[in-house]
Amino acid sequence: MAADLFYGLLPDHLVLLLMVTLMVLELARVPQAWARWVFVGGMALALAVLAQHFASGFVAVIIPGEIVVDEFATIGKAVVVACGLALGLGFAAQRSFKFWMLTASSLLGAMLIFDSAGFASLFIGIELLSLPIFALMVHERGTSAAPEGAFKYLVLSSLASALLLFGISLAYGQTASLSIADFASALPQGSAQMQAAGLLILCGLFLKAAVFPLHAWAPDAYAGARLQVTALMASVVKAAVVLALVRIFGVAALAPSTALVIGLLAVASIFFGNLAALGQTRFKRLLAYSSVAHAGYMVFALLDRTQNRAEDLLWYVAIYALASLLACAAFAVFCPGEEDELQALEGGFAAHPVAALLLAVALLSLAGLPPFPGFFAKLFIFKSVIASGHLVGAVLAFIGSFIGLPVYLGMVVRLFRTDAAAAPARAAQRRA
Repeated sequence: MAADLFYGLLPDHLVLLLMVTLMVLELARVPQAWARWVFVGGMALALAVLAQHFASGFVAVIIPGEIVVDEFATIGKAVVVACGLALGLGFAAQRSFKFWMLTASSLLGAMLIFDSAGFASLFIGIELLSLPIFALMVHERGTSAAPEGAFKYLVLSSLASALLLFGISLAYGQTASLSIADFASALPQGSAQMQAAGLLILCGLFLKAAVFPLHAWAPDAYAGARLQVTALMASVVKAAVVLALVRIFGVAALAPSTALVIGLLAVASIFFGNLAALGQTRFKRLLAYSSVAHAGYMVFALLDRTQNRAEDLLWYVAIYALASLLACAAFAVFCPGEEDELQALEGGFAAHPVAALLLAVALLSLAGLPPFPGFFAKLFIFKSVIASGHLVGAVLAFIGSFIGLPVYLGMVVRLFRTDAAAAPARAAQRRA
């Protein structure tokens, strides 16, 4: 038991140790340049341990009914730790001990979500994931937009937590247990109270994942934060919340009414996110609406009844999160300050060819074009959903995906325009 507690949760312990180390180093007034490298080293070490867990097929029940380490937990934690490592490598300009400590805290919350076999630990993990984001959004920001976005995120995230708690308490009243397995087994043939509990839990997580029409906080929150915080929200936070749905609902069959609601919200989120992104001139707001559309694809996978729900979502979340991080890190090369106007990309390949190529790869993957990884992520979800009998919904989602193509292709075209074609836009940017 003690061995499982130490070795099974060793990646989590390493991230916790990383937080403490960063605090101690800041108190000791160590130069700020060390902060990022200590963070990168901690993430790399945790990822190596997770790779060892996966290679050995390690599985353990740490606390019965509450904490379990299985293949899903190992892969999910590897995704968020890889995102943390990519964040550390991609944003070299960020040297604050507080920033990396808060980021590690949010990552620890995401890892706890994946370890959860009970609602108590799951809820703690979700709150530990979310709370540091509020501080990160206003950290080292003097603009009024940052507190406004953080306040909206705080209020609506609190509402999401309340909905989640209401659903958990209602489920506990029906099952007399906080075990997620007991909830999942009682849901398919459950009473009206159980169905209401499932819908409340879904609504709480949909609000945190910015699924339409529960997305209102996302554009202002993304736009008000610094680019590295926006990258964290679009990758780690989105990944952890969506995969929490897998941890809760797993392979449980959804009631027809619940499946209908999820299908409608997924399609509406895809159409709204892609349509709203078309008119955006700033990168962070565009990324926010793009995340709304991608949230639609992710929750669409919940309609799958072919036992591939967890696998499909793991693939999609991993590819989306890493592509979003790559896009943000590459965009920071063209726009190193606080501005995020898309005009900064005009003719960018001539000045920064490597960053332009990486940004193009990330954008084309987010667009879902072959042969980029995002195409296969969408293909797996559509294939499973169609096999589950939801052909009409899959066709609508497929049509909605084409609406978003001009958004991503437009940025790629900006990057590779010739100097002559880009000159008027650059002149207009200088006059502004």
